[in-house]
This record gives sequence, C-alpha cells and structure tokens, in this order.
Amino acid sequence: MTKMNHKILLGAAITLASLQQASAVPFAPSDARSMGMGGTGVSSAEVASTVQFNPALLATTREDDHFGLKIPQFSLSVADDGGFIDEAEDFDEESELDTTGQGRTNVDLLSDLLDEATGPLGLEKMQQGIEELKAAQLLPNSAPIAKKTAYDNAATKLTQASEFLDTRLYSRNPSVNGEAGLVVYSGAIADDMDDLNNKALRINGGLNVAGAVPSKKFSMAVHAGAQVTFSGKVKIDPKDTDILRNYSAATSAYLLNIDALQLALTNLDENDSSTFDAVDTAQQAVDNFNYGGAGRPESEGNTAIFVDGELSPEAEDADLDSEIQMIGVAVADVGVTASRVFNIKGHDIAFGITPKLQKISIFDYTQELDSEEEFDSEDFSENQEDYSAFNIDLGAAYQFGAEKQWQAGLVIKNLIGDDYESAEYISSNGVGGAVVSISPMMRAGISHRTSWTKVAFDLDITENDPVAFEDPTQYAAIGGELNVWRIVQLRAGYRANLAGSDQDIMTAGIGISPGPVHLDIGVMANTSDIENEAGIALEFGVEF
Repeated sequence: MTKMNHKILLGAAITLASLQQASAVPFAPSDARSMGMGGTGVSSAEVASTVQFNPALLATTREDDHFGLKIPQFSLSVADDGGFIDEAEDFDEESELDTTGQGRTNVDLLSDLLDEATGPLGLEKMQQGIEELKAAQLLPNSAPIAKKTAYDNAATKLTQASEFLDTRLYSRNPSVNGEAGLVVYSGAIADDMDDLNNKALRINGGLNVAGAVPSKKFSMAVHAGAQVTFSGKVKIDPKDTDILRNYSAATSAYLLNIDALQLALTNLDENDSSTFDAVDTAQQAVDNFNYGGAGRPESEGNTAIFVDGELSPEAEDADLDSEIQMIGVAVADVGVTASRVFNIKGHDIAFGITPKLQKISIFDYTQELDSEEEFDSEDFSENQEDYSAFNIDLGAAYQFGAEKQWQAGLVIKNLIGDDYESAEYISSNGVGGAVVSISPMMRAGISHRTSWTKVAFDLDITENDPVAFEDPTQYAAIGGELNVWRIVQLRAGYRANLAGSDQDIMTAGIGISPGPVHLDIGVMANTSDIENEAGIALEFGVEF
C-alpha cells in the first residue's frame, strides 16, 4: 500500500470546469446606464449606446442630441448561483478536526495520516511480517522449533503493525478509542467534494467604445468592443468519492483477516500439525481478500479497494478521474451602424442595421484534479480556437403619444447564427470539448420619458442557451431614471430570469453629466444573496 496523492484535492478549491454541449453567448452589453436600469435599453438607450441595444434608436434621439462618444464602457459581473465560492473556501479552510492550531485542512490531515500508516511502523512492517510468514511456511515440519520461532517473529511484526494501523486508521472500538482519523478525514473530504460537485461559476466582462452622429434623416455610428464569458465547474467523478468513503471500511475488513491470522499464530503448537494448517488457511484468507468493485456487495462500493490481498491500482495510486474544465468565449466585433426614419402609411418608424466583423475565440481547458501541473496562462492559448465571421444586427423603433413620449423597440442581434467548435472538440473528434453558438437573439422593449424621467421595460423574445453550466436566460427587466436638471441621474431597476430560479437581481446607478461630459456607474446584485450574482459597470463619455 502506498501513499495517496492528495494534492489533487486542493485544486478543486480554486478551479472551474466545463462539459461538452452546445453553448451560446449572452445578451449583456457593457453599458453602465443600462445596468443601473435593470438591463433595459432596447427602446431607451442613449446616443452612442444605441449601437449595442438597437441600431434604430440612433434615429429617434432628442432633437438636441448631435453627437455621442463612449471612451470607454466597461462591465464585470460574477454569478455564483450554486455557492461554488463558499464551498471552495470551505474545502480549503482550516479543518475543525485540527487540534494542533497549525491551520491544516482535511486534506493535510489525511495526507499526514497516510504518511504514518504507510510508513515503517504500519503497512511496511505488516508486509515484512507477511513475507516472513510465507518464508516460515516453507520450513520443513521436521524442524518444528525453528519453524515455530520463525512464525513467532512474523507474528510479532503483524501484531505491532496491526495495532498501529488500528489506532491510526480505523478504531474497531470507537466507544473506547473514538473514531480514528481515516474514517473522519476521508469522509469529510468526500463530503466536501460532493459539495463542490456541479457548482457553476460564471464571469462576464465587457469593454466597448463607440462614436455616434444621430439624425432622423440618416444616422451613423461606429463601435468596437469585446465581450468575454467564462463558465465552469468541477466535475467530481463518483468513483473518487467512492474510494474515499470505502477506504476505511476496506482497511478495517482487511485488518479483521489479519486478526484471524494473528489468532492462528497465537494458537500455534509445534507439536500439533493442525495448528500449522490453521495458519495456512488464515494466510490464504489474507492473500485472497477482496473488497469493493463488480460482483461485490453494494455496501462495499463500485470501486475495488483490495484485490487478492493487495490494494487495487485505483486505490493505491489514487488516479482520480474528477476534472477541472473551463469554457471561455470572447467575441470581439467592429461594426458600423446606419439608421433613419421612414414614413409608412403616416407613421414614422425608424429602422437600423449594424453590419459587423467578429472574431470569436473559444477557450476550452481541461485538467484532471490529480495533475501535478501548475495552471499557466499559456494553457489557455494552447487550447484556444479562433474564428472570423460576419454578422448583422437589425432594429426597429416607433415613437407614439401626443409628445412622442412613448417608444417601442425591437432588435434582432446576431442575425446570422453559426456554431463554433473548441480545440478540444476538434482534437477529440467530438468526444469531448464544447460547441459554442452565436445565435440570433430577439428582444423587445417599451419606454416612456419626460424631461425629468424615463421608465423602460424589456423582454427577451427568445430563450438564450447558457455558455456552459448555468441556466438558460430569458430576461424580463424594468428600470427607471430620474434626471435632475440633466446634471445628475439616479437610476434603479429589477431583472428577472424567466428561464431560471432564484436569479432575480436589483440594480442601481448614478450618472453625473456637467455639460457634455458624463460619468456613469451601475451596480447589480442578486435579490436573495449578493454572493449569488453581483456586477458593476463604468462608463465615460461625451454627448452634445
């Protein structure tokens, strides 16, 4: 029996993961004004922000809007719906079982314990005793005294090793000795791994610059930006926790066979050949001992721990199958927006189009939990696949009311859908990796504004697939803005995910715009727990 390599488990506390599946890029512009108003913007975005939400809005801005510039917009949000961060921190924090005050984790405690158990006082000595016993069995019965002496020497080593292991690994009398470390530590680690399993973590980031010249007759804008989404989780293989939970029980059962062998050795009588036969029988029980795996009782687990008296390769080498994987999608685009108002049967309706060039980069990184390799940023570039594409956004907007104070908007982003395969998907011929979709997304909105206020409501018409492990999204959002003398803007909003649960967010924001210059900040947080999802957006620009 050799020491398990438990460094593998520490990696689970700080890593992310992914599975092969169809994924999509979310509708999440990096706009501070929008974030402050719940994420609305399809009918309410201002000047240079229109290129991200609805190109048609560029032709329906206020009469005194002549130019808009964003330099730049920036946003960052983290979604931890399943509590991955908390579980990872719990996994890597000081164990409640550590009585030394040295800040050791459960992994440290189990690793130290197995160092002792597999050392010269434990399994090494037991193996020596078994080898001496086998040598004693080869001695001729014509020398019973010498044979008995050899048996006694072997028995001494087995007794010492068994008592040591029984104390360190598994207490068969918990009422006297308390539950020993192998049971407690391995169970605690298995529970921690279960808590980490399938917990998704998502990070979104955006950066955008834009310049716009609005006009009802013909509006133009240019923009360049990038949106990055990372999503993942640790995928715990049931075999790994199966080993941890059954390791102690398997060792205890093995020691019971050693106990029977020791008893036979204790009863050995050099004048009674039947006692030698009893030792041989007990020795065969040790040699033939099996625990766990196919064909064994369900209570022993699905993974073989002992096979023919030896630790199985799975248990000895602890080659865990749990994986760390990540999917990252970065979409950078450069686009030109054109829009104007058309009179259709007496109604002024604005239409806009944004043709754009896109660079889609897919990062798909997988690493086993038991890998000794340190994570390096080059790992991402080695597992990166880049694509270039052409796409189009289309939008429409219609103002109505006595003072045109109402506005409805409709947008279709990424009209030309396509699938993009990750490097791992390509190299594995579709057995692993990910397929990321740039899919059409349709959103509608309606808003009302006065010289002091603005209220907006947006609704996703399409349900959008997740990038990896989180729920799909279909947002309904509402937000409002109070504009005080066009110098200070106070914003608030609410967004619900109709395709997921416990993912509603509250938002707030503030804008400061002395003259043509403006600075905007938006924040958002999950309504039930800020740790589930939180984000911030910053924006600096010029409008006049």
